[in-house]
Amino acid sequence: MSRRVLFIAGVLTLLLVGGLAWTVFMQPYEFHGSVLQVPKLEGNIVLRSATGPVQLSDHLGKIVLMYFGYTSCPDVCPTSLAKLKAALSQLSPEEKAQLQVIFVSVDPERDTPEKLEKYAHVFGSDFIGASGTRSEIDLITESFGVYYKINAPDADGNYTVDHSSFVYVIDRQGYLVMNWTHDTQPDEIGADLRYLLKHGIPISAQLLAGPTQTPVVCSLTLVPAHVNGGQLLYERHCTQCHGADLAGNPAWQTELEDGSHLPPPLNNTGSAWKYSEQELMEIIQEGRNLDKPLHMPAFEDKLEEGEIHYLLEYVASSWDVSQQNYHAGFLTLTPQPTWGPIPIDTATPTPP
Repeated sequence: MSRRVLFIAGVLTLLLVGGLAWTVFMQPYEFHGSVLQVPKLEGNIVLRSATGPVQLSDHLGKIVLMYFGYTSCPDVCPTSLAKLKAALSQLSPEEKAQLQVIFVSVDPERDTPEKLEKYAHVFGSDFIGASGTRSEIDLITESFGVYYKINAPDADGNYTVDHSSFVYVIDRQGYLVMNWTHDTQPDEIGADLRYLLKHGIPISAQLLAGPTQTPVVCSLTLVPAHVNGGQLLYERHCTQCHGADLAGNPAWQTELEDGSHLPPPLNNTGSAWKYSEQELMEIIQEGRNLDKPLHMPAFEDKLEEGEIHYLLEYVASSWDVSQQNYHAGFLTLTPQPTWGPIPIDTATPTPP
């Protein structure tokens, strides 16, 4: 085999490997649970544990994993909690410190706070076991969309409870954002938790969530020659401010004394994809914050519209497919959780 043939084969192999790596890199993280398209702010219903009241507002800043069941459950409950225990064992102490597992009993007649604490601690010393009155349980299960049914007792007075077997994920701001089914494995839960702890739920995941999955088909056409040309233009005009990796200045979110900001990221970690091409075209042509010492210069006299289009194709090539679809106008942005006081929906304990 000639050296020329070997060289061509080597180049083709490198292109294939590079293409596969690029494809993997461009794919958004795929959660193993179901992401809620519209995050739900949960009411602050008060339950009780052996150590005192339990409410979600006590755990703001942490990711809460909530499971509904009962201590006499013969199979599903212990299996689900054991999976959570196994998933958390894969995390570092620093990561686990940012999580809180709460096991909520839907069988308060048999599950006392002391019994719940003992049961929960079998799976984790920091797991919380909580319950409440029947009216409180009904309030919180209705809020989360949990199904449960107390079955008729047998001749000895023993009974079972049918119930949902989801693990519910509440984010650091108190929003219910996703759930895992009973079939989700510890490794999958662990992977999701590591991603959630580092990134939270990205908008791109919420855009593709919901009962009717949006097909992952990119509606934005990127021509390789345009992308390559745009990269050259970016390196010539934009790298100095926005960085060679399009990641912007790490401190871009900090407002400066004059009210301006350092250059933001243009890749998938930023928000450039939320603008239409026409809006981005105008920003590049006209500039921004021209009255401030630190500003985005106007490129109207430096770049033709065609060149700006190429540059924008290069920037768009760094976004994931759902961000590209939103930019092209084929997806609607899901409202994001905003920090603010949680509405009080507290159930007053029923007097004995």
